Amino acid sequence: MFRNLFLLIAVVALFWIVKGMIRRSRKQTPQNTQIKNMVQCELCQSYLPEEDAISASGKIFCNPQHLKDWEEKT
Repeated sequence: MFRNLFLLIAVVALFWIVKGMIRRSRKQTPQNTQIKNMVQCELCQSYLPEEDAISASGKIFCNPQHLKDWEEKT
């Protein structure tokens, strides 16, 4: 009887330890929490990360073609 009780306690303790290790490993997983500044293209009004944008004459564009089209338009 004591052997069965000891075995049950050992299994529950092992389960509890493994569950805690899994929970801790999930918390330690790096999350992509960087928030990037988003800007809007003057021509197509789409949003893109600021580091991918093309800036000219105080205006922001998503690609060189939109910059060229804007310059031709104005």
